[in-house]
Amino acid sequence: MARLVRWTALTAAAALLTAGCSGGSSDEDKDDGGRSSAGPSAAAPSGVPKALASQTLDWARCKGTADAPAPDGDWRCATLKAPLDWSDPDGETIDLALIRSRASGDDRIGSLLFNFGGPGASGVSTMPSYADIVSSLHQRYDLVSWDPRGVAASEGVRCRTDEAIEAAESVDSTPDTPAEEQAYLKDAADFGRGCEKAAGKLMGHVSTTDTARDMDLMRHVLGDERMHYFGISYGTELGGVYA
Repeated sequence: MARLVRWTALTAAAALLTAGCSGGSSDEDKDDGGRSSAGPSAAAPSGVPKALASQTLDWARCKGTADAPAPDGDWRCATLKAPLDWSDPDGETIDLALIRSRASGDDRIGSLLFNFGGPGASGVSTMPSYADIVSSLHQRYDLVSWDPRGVAASEGVRCRTDEAIEAAESVDSTPDTPAEEQAYLKDAADFGRGCEKAAGKLMGHVSTTDTARDMDLMRHVLGDERMHYFGISYGTELGGVYA
């Protein structure tokens, strides 16, 4: 299964590369931290306000939490501002959490953006532990991932309290009787209402299309002319929507 997942991810990455979504990029300075010197020199996404298109990323050591300790090594974190509503890009913004480790070799190609699927997987917490698997890519690429909108450090939405999570464990996820089916449907409805309440302003703005547009803004601000992308599981669908 692990081999299948890995090949699926590699196939998705190769598909985007051969579809013309990747290519050369402007070279950033080799400082492991601080602001990205390349800046948004690549082609700006259509309709993005100048204030967002010209933003620079202030890379600094990642701050750990009780659930996710700060990663070892040269990993750095930054925050990208993106429109809350892509149909109103001049309106309110949200913060997206990014993580990066610079290319380990001298012959750098650009940034390689990772999405670990879900939807809802945290790239910030997953990327460091995945780096060894893609060490050959790390020689030529900056490894970059992020928490998609609504996930963890990117305006994360928590649909259940700890108590509700514990209560839901008693619900049969494969109901065989009318009573079990009723309990299952009620639990699903409760979960949906919890998400709607917790999402607040994000409700209606957490689609795959929204995330794909966030990705293009990341590409631009990272200084890449074209997208270099590695998607796993649902991440392959996200890559297809982007392409």
